[in-house]
Amino acid sequence: MVDSRRPALQLFDELFSEEQRAQNVGLQNLETYLQNGGSIYPLVERGVQCMVQEHQLSVEQAQQYWRGANSIATSQRRQFIEQTLRGTRPAPKRSSSGLLSIVDGPNYHALIGTDFSALCPPDALESIWSPVAYLIDLLRWVRDRLEGIREEDDFSLHNRRTDLLALKVDFNAVYQSISSVDIIVEVLEKFIAAQTDIESIEDALIAARYPNGLPYYQHWVTIDGIAQFHDLSVGDFEHRVDLAYPYFLQANARGANTAQGFAHASRLGPYQRQLLTEPRADFALREDFFAHNFGTYTEMYSNLNQVEFFGQRTKLDSRQIEALLSIGDFAPVRSANVTYPDETPKQPESERSGSVYINDGTAPAVGFDPATMPRIRMTAIPDELIGFNRYTRMNQMVRLANWTGLPFEQLDAVLTSVIRATGRGNSTKGHSNEMDISSGAVHALGLFQTLRERYECTAADFAVFVGELSVYGRGEALSQFDQVFNFQTGYREPFKLDNDEFAVAPIPGVVDLTISQLCSGLAIDPQTYYVLANAVAKAHGLTDKLKRNAAIISSFYRLVRLARLLNITPVEGVLMLSILGGDDWVNGLAGTPVIHDVPDGSPDALELIEAMQSCVQWCAQNNLPVLWVLQHAVAAPAAQDPSEQDEQFFEQVRNLLPTAQLSNSTFLMAGVPAAGAADWIEFLATSADSLGPITDGHGLILPPEGSAEMYLASVHKKIAWAVDSALGEIEPALRQSIIDSMVSAFLQMRDAQTSLVKETLAAYAGVGVDQALPVLNWADVTVHQLLLHVLEQADAGSEGGGRTRPRVADTSFDLLAEVRRRSEVVSTLGLSAALLQDYLDSGYKDWLVQDDKHALTVRTLYYLTMLTRAFALASASSGQPPQKLLDYLRQVNALPDVTGDARWLAQQAAAIKLADFFGWSVQEVRECVSRIDPDLKVLKNLPQLDLLMRVLALSTESGMDALTIFLIGNLPETVDKKSYADAAEHALLGESDTRAPIVHVPGDVKGLVTITCEVVDDSTVVANKPDEKVTYKVTLKDANGKSLSGVNVYWRATLGTIEYKATGTDGTLLAEFIPGKVMGRDTPMLWLDLFEPQYAPPIEITADFTTLSFPIAELSPTPLETVKYGHEVELYAVLEDDYGNRGQNSLVEWFGKSVPPAKMDAVTIRPAQGFTDQQGLTRVFVSSKTGGTFVFSVRSQSGESERIFPHAITFARE
Repeated sequence: MVDSRRPALQLFDELFSEEQRAQNVGLQNLETYLQNGGSIYPLVERGVQCMVQEHQLSVEQAQQYWRGANSIATSQRRQFIEQTLRGTRPAPKRSSSGLLSIVDGPNYHALIGTDFSALCPPDALESIWSPVAYLIDLLRWVRDRLEGIREEDDFSLHNRRTDLLALKVDFNAVYQSISSVDIIVEVLEKFIAAQTDIESIEDALIAARYPNGLPYYQHWVTIDGIAQFHDLSVGDFEHRVDLAYPYFLQANARGANTAQGFAHASRLGPYQRQLLTEPRADFALREDFFAHNFGTYTEMYSNLNQVEFFGQRTKLDSRQIEALLSIGDFAPVRSANVTYPDETPKQPESERSGSVYINDGTAPAVGFDPATMPRIRMTAIPDELIGFNRYTRMNQMVRLANWTGLPFEQLDAVLTSVIRATGRGNSTKGHSNEMDISSGAVHALGLFQTLRERYECTAADFAVFVGELSVYGRGEALSQFDQVFNFQTGYREPFKLDNDEFAVAPIPGVVDLTISQLCSGLAIDPQTYYVLANAVAKAHGLTDKLKRNAAIISSFYRLVRLARLLNITPVEGVLMLSILGGDDWVNGLAGTPVIHDVPDGSPDALELIEAMQSCVQWCAQNNLPVLWVLQHAVAAPAAQDPSEQDEQFFEQVRNLLPTAQLSNSTFLMAGVPAAGAADWIEFLATSADSLGPITDGHGLILPPEGSAEMYLASVHKKIAWAVDSALGEIEPALRQSIIDSMVSAFLQMRDAQTSLVKETLAAYAGVGVDQALPVLNWADVTVHQLLLHVLEQADAGSEGGGRTRPRVADTSFDLLAEVRRRSEVVSTLGLSAALLQDYLDSGYKDWLVQDDKHALTVRTLYYLTMLTRAFALASASSGQPPQKLLDYLRQVNALPDVTGDARWLAQQAAAIKLADFFGWSVQEVRECVSRIDPDLKVLKNLPQLDLLMRVLALSTESGMDALTIFLIGNLPETVDKKSYADAAEHALLGESDTRAPIVHVPGDVKGLVTITCEVVDDSTVVANKPDEKVTYKVTLKDANGKSLSGVNVYWRATLGTIEYKATGTDGTLLAEFIPGKVMGRDTPMLWLDLFEPQYAPPIEITADFTTLSFPIAELSPTPLETVKYGHEVELYAVLEDDYGNRGQNSLVEWFGKSVPPAKMDAVTIRPAQGFTDQQGLTRVFVSSKTGGTFVFSVRSQSGESERIFPHAITFARE
């Protein structure tokens, strides 16, 4: 029998009377428990709630007994702890009074006296103070205080943490320091593995729709997160790796990556976009839909119309649900300043504003049913077709709001506008009228995100960019229309949308209230209004009257707000659209905007806005004012009144021109005889005998045609014809002398006129002297045309003092305005004369792929700016001069059609040259070029170079390599797991690597190939000798020693010719040097495509020494008479071979022999031995002190040829 004096029973008896125990089953159960030896400790630890559940006590009775039991347990625990610490040693007894009580004060050792040597170490696992003891106590607390209260197995600790009991508790587990993140990850992995039977967690996260933070696509989150870290979006990558970018240069404002770039700029992954655009679920499968998207089971989905339950499923509170449905404080309110077609309804018009998408734009709108109080229900019933449709839309709306971070009303405004714009764009393609999110709507969300992040564009403004101004307020907030036009207005009458008419152009002197209110609300001046009004009227098909309706006023707001968002004026915005795309582009934004799901035809509103913002961005990046670009991208306007500078320029040229004009006196002063009764200018300025004129009647040199050599030949022919026509038959030598003098005088006047224009134009236009002529040619004006305009302007100015300036003068000033426009472009962009000349020669066709060299458009400005940016980038990174890039472009565009090894060699050399120029990795350049031009893999024009520079800029900005940039930039809009996985993996690798500073290591083009050139036989060749040649053998091998076949080898020689050939299959070729008529030493040069020239072994072009002789015809004449005593005679001879080559620098000897032989007669030859000169001439002086007759001869030492002078020379004796 249990002792009835136990404290627990004593407490029970004190608290509860016999009468209470007899009437209460719970007290009886507790008494039985205590009488059977039950301990109070489990009761105290489990708490009041456990006593209520296990013993069926009331809450008050359980609390009453628990307080007393807790006091007993605390006292006993304190005694137990003291006994445990003291051990078996009895507590010391001390006197409490008297002298024996006077001792030292109490201390722990005296009172408790714990034997620490008998205890375990404090960090031992079995210690009652260790973390293990705390863990066990915590587990007991969870079991008794939590799991004992809730009976659901789903909340059981060991069902939620299946790995917990299996953990091994050892010293490392208790005391090892581990990151909490590692622990959490491991726990989650084990939980997921235990709770799922799927093979791929990635697929499960993609397929899951509940909670509404799902689906989750790790690869997309990685890619977008890294892009966002660098203040970019995946859409930025998509657009920048598009060869057609920037899109404002394209007639249709789009490229291959435009649409998918918009989609990725939305920061929505492919599965999120799929959720938004997928077809509506089948009503018959609604149970599966609700289970998948709202986490409901069996018949629970029918409770979704309960606000509390719906909030639990969507994590929304009641205020947020009201905002979602646009009811209560969030209900839309009609503007009082708008004329509506119907009366104001009693119920909120959520289907017209605020929750248009949820309600599919149809009434009745979803709201709260007041008849269901106090458990509030929504009017949409899940088991009805229309209600099911509403829940599918709410599912999309809630998720999209979470993903974008937009309030419901703002998101609905954007969605409604873009869906309606998409409907207009697809109206001819048989699309449904339902408000469904299509791919075009997703593209619009992407552009909105871009404008939102880059320019802080609001949802309300973007809704107007693709739609109309909202005429509904929300609660106390005014409508968007009233906020713009009727907020703090000073007019007595508000601005109203009542469909009344107002004038496009106000009548002078008449105040138009509508126009004044428009100007005030939009903060524009009347001039700006006039420009906008004409654009809006034309876009809407109106003429002189506009209407006060939402469409027209929204067009005004759109043009003004979009321009200011981009930091330009509204007039600049309209002008930009007009210049870039003409009326189609202006109408696209000034009219009713449309959006295409599939790009087709004219650009839609999204493409136009993107074109405008990219154009503004380009101007900002290059420090070019937008207005300056627009002014210089079109032809200069017709001159109204000439400036003082224009007048001074014409006056200066007019004063200096007479000294440079070609005239008859010019030729007479050069020593040319008069042309008889005619004038030399008359002959040169007329066409005759198929020869055109080379000057005009004013003495202005006509512009040349063809190459410089062809021009000089035509000038020579014309002057020769003039001499023959004017002077008739004259001596050939005199004729040639006259022709040479006239040609020289003509060319001097041509150079004088050119110099005059260069010097004066450079000072007038503010460009360098070397830039003046290229600028003039770029403006499609020749020196002759400019000088002719000067003369005509002078004649026009002297015609009289009429009030109207002659049109010829206007034309002259128009020409100057165009030259000035080009000059300003040259000076602003810093274009060099070499760049301009290369551009005019072939760059316009090779670099820009355009037909007109004189065109100056936005596209021309863009690519010339890009070239200067390339020069600056190279100067900063590698120190390379601009001429290197110009040489590269010239070389690659001169490439013939190459295949095989020749193509490979050209590809490698081009990549190395570009890498050296930009100070980048050769591998990165190859990666770019292989994707820019997959066929030839050689970068040849400026659009391709621009793409390379964009990738280089992205690489510098983000630290990614080119491969990663292209993988991200070419992600498909649809689901492609491999593409996304590859891009994410490379992006992560790029982020994990430490970014080291870029050190430029110049590439070695010469290292690609080993060129061996040798002479096959003899390197000496005879000039003018038929079939004479020197053969070179050239061998080409790559760095691995492999022979290179089909590679063209080009030659340049001074004293002969060598035809270019391609190497054979063995990597060799034989090139023949064919000598010309000139002797000497020649060192030919050879080179490959894109390689620098190198020297070949030298060649000696000489005479044929075996046939050298002294032709008798070339011997000097000998005197027939006796030479006076003491006088000398000059003799000479020419050493020549059989082919007409002179024997240069050959040793010769002269001999003299008396006739008849006389011992006393002697002759002196000065010098008797010597070398021939460069003409093969040997010259001596002969004399005789004794006198006599002598026969002279000359002999060649090299050829052993001797020639005896046919006549003897007799010298007189003293």
